[in-house]
Amino acid sequence: MSIDEPQLTRRQVKDADKQAAPDASASNAPGDSSEDGKQSKHSKGAASNWFVKNSSSYAFTLVAVLSFVTRYWKIWDPAQVVFDEVHFGKFASYYLRREYHFDIHPPLAKMVIALGGWLVGYDGHFLFEKIGMDYMSNGVPYILLRGWVAMFGFALPPLVYMIMAESGYSVAASLLAGVLVTFDNALVTQGRLILLDNIMIFFMLAAVYSYVRFFKLRYRAFSTQWWTWLLSTGAMLGCAVSCKMVGLLTMMLIGSAVLYDLWRIIDIRRGTTMAQFTQHFMARAFALLAVPFALYISFFYVHLAVLTSSGPGDAYHTAKFQMQLLNNPMRQSSFDVHFGDEIQFRHRDTGVYMESSADRYPLRYADQRVSSQGQQVTGAKKRSDNAYWRIKPAQASDEFAQFMVRKQAGEAIPAEETDRWAVHNLDFVQLEHVNTGMNLRTHDVASPMTATNMEITTLALNDTAKEADTVWQIKIDHAKTNATRLQTSASFMRIVSQKHGVAVWTHSKALPDWGHKHQEINGNKKPEDKSTLWTVPRIRGRSASAEELDAMAKKIVKMGFLAKFAELQGLMFRHNNALTTVHPFQSTPLTWPFMVRGISFWTDKDSRRQIYLMGNPVGWWISDVALLMYGGTMVMIALLTRRNVEVVDGIVQRHMLRSTGFIVAAWVLHYAPFFLMGRSLFLHHYLPSSIFAYMTTAALFQFASIMDYPRFALKHWHSNVRALVPSGVSVVGFGILVAAQ
Repeated sequence: MSIDEPQLTRRQVKDADKQAAPDASASNAPGDSSEDGKQSKHSKGAASNWFVKNSSSYAFTLVAVLSFVTRYWKIWDPAQVVFDEVHFGKFASYYLRREYHFDIHPPLAKMVIALGGWLVGYDGHFLFEKIGMDYMSNGVPYILLRGWVAMFGFALPPLVYMIMAESGYSVAASLLAGVLVTFDNALVTQGRLILLDNIMIFFMLAAVYSYVRFFKLRYRAFSTQWWTWLLSTGAMLGCAVSCKMVGLLTMMLIGSAVLYDLWRIIDIRRGTTMAQFTQHFMARAFALLAVPFALYISFFYVHLAVLTSSGPGDAYHTAKFQMQLLNNPMRQSSFDVHFGDEIQFRHRDTGVYMESSADRYPLRYADQRVSSQGQQVTGAKKRSDNAYWRIKPAQASDEFAQFMVRKQAGEAIPAEETDRWAVHNLDFVQLEHVNTGMNLRTHDVASPMTATNMEITTLALNDTAKEADTVWQIKIDHAKTNATRLQTSASFMRIVSQKHGVAVWTHSKALPDWGHKHQEINGNKKPEDKSTLWTVPRIRGRSASAEELDAMAKKIVKMGFLAKFAELQGLMFRHNNALTTVHPFQSTPLTWPFMVRGISFWTDKDSRRQIYLMGNPVGWWISDVALLMYGGTMVMIALLTRRNVEVVDGIVQRHMLRSTGFIVAAWVLHYAPFFLMGRSLFLHHYLPSSIFAYMTTAALFQFASIMDYPRFALKHWHSNVRALVPSGVSVVGFGILVAAQ
């Protein structure tokens, strides 16, 4: 599998040049016998030949100009937050504020966006909290931020032209591919906003271009240029993967081509010794595996070196990781929790606080299921007095009752006596809601929104008949012994029902109005699930003294970069796979080539305007046909070849098999893996494949319109052109394809 420009013999090049050169011996046109007529005719011929000779540079310039106009035209509109600018603009602000955040994507593209903000003096004061927020009134240099990202979108069509030209296609085919990508609505929309995809696609295409240049130097192995383009390929692959893990698909593409190349090199008929093959293998392994990994890990090093302060991403990590961050609550105040303390519970993944109030569950839910009408227990994003719970031993005793009387009276109790009531791993407890005086309870009633889970509610303190429903076990995550103490901020724990075995759990979907749009809290029947972890952020009335803060700082155990890197990779992988929440604009891979469903990016009801992401339907559908035609054509050629029937010139067949085959393989490898993914998927995941589909369309256009490949083939994107227009029919076909786009 490789990209390969048509291989021309010297005689073929000489003949092609002779056909393309002006005929100096030709006589003047009839009726033009004057010397001035001769000079005029010669000047026109020379001018025409000069234009054809430089036509590739003109075509490249045209693609670049059109790409610039489409990416930057009215880039300031709308002056509001659009779609995932909510996320990636926010992440850029966190970088500039040096506040730690967590995201499922590697950091490079986000750091590139932040770099653009830093260069224009943006301080990260705006947090892009919701779609539709106004940029102008909040003083955000959004035009410069969008313009910075648009540079990468602007570069895509010229890169496509260069790949096609370097692969030996004609000016017409290269121009067609560039124009199709230039005017694709989806690529234009993505390229004008503060989003990651065009940055990633830029590095993907740059990796493909570098590999084409490297492969063309295969007969000059280990030369300076050979090493330059090989290392460039590895660097661009590393950058692509460091933007999004989808970049691994480009590594699969290049890796497949390299394996095919090595398979040819090891052939003894080529005269290659095993020592020479080992040199080739090691060079490629270093450049295409070691270099990308080194870049990938280096970008994470920069990421962690910049984000040194506590931020919204802290809660995703272990206590040891969090304590490395400046101003993190664990670093500043981590206390033992004791029975009798009034504490809060905060969900690790969603950040909500478990609270209750006098409000009751409705008698019937929307699906007509009946509830217990018990007191609501919900997850609130904002902390309030309703979020305090008094933790008590499951077995009441006179000794504890006396301890509570002294504590509530404000008596100074010696530390030795207080330590007797510390909460430990696997302790059984009851949780009394402070404001309503009710114990936390679960029972065999389906929860409001998750019918398979159990309802979490409360029970009156004097209801001893159902007291077993109110007993919970505290299971501290990663606790090595039962002696491990529960601590504020530093401990992650599960709250598991002793009787029913379910763990207190929440998810991000909001309850209806009767639940104040809070998150549902219920009993998860998979108690060991990673999403059932909670922490105690604070104890009412407890704050650290200066001596305690100093002592805590000295206890912080340093965590090395590699340990942080490994923890972060595990979190990214787990949370990426957990993105299964249904979204109104998600779609399946099978529908992408047919443009069945787009994505609503932004809507302004007042002006009745909308940004809706979709490609050019006709362009995508023509590309679908081109992909099918390529497969059918290659099968037909193979069958006829088996019958010793030559219908296509050998050079054309070789170019179709290797060069166009490489492009089709790129489409397959950037598309097919999505069928194996269980997470929510969207149309924009098809954009890398759509570019290769457009390139396939251009390649099929050349196959259908140009028979004399050697005469029209480009050696480099900026090289001289021997012939430009094969026929009037091809011009018409070119025009139809561009007009359809």
